[in-house]
Amino acid sequence: KGQTPNKIESILEQLEELSRETFYLTQVTIVGALGKMETPKAMDILRSLLENTPDGRIRRIAEEAIQKVQKAIGSDKALKQLRDELEKLKKDNQALKSRLENLEAKSN
Repeated sequence: KGQTPNKIESILEQLEELSRETFYLTQVTIVGALGKMETPKAMDILRSLLENTPDGRIRRIAEEAIQKVQKAIGSDKALKQLRDELEKLKKDNQALKSRLENLEAKSN
């Protein structure tokens, strides 16, 4: 809070880079920081951590942080983000289907 949009983006980029670290305490700190940010981008980074970390403790606190951020940004923004993500997944799925059809056509 109280940061300019450019500064927030810079902070999020740094947190995203640090989120790839595998050290437990680093991940806990990153999740804690992201949980205090009221932006959909923070939720994206948290979801990535949730999906990619093998540590159940980190996954649990990431889930809690996602809920906290969703509550902070409000249901409208969270719903819009989910719709955007769904549209992206649909496009990705369609692209993969097309590639698969092309590969199948070439092999026949």
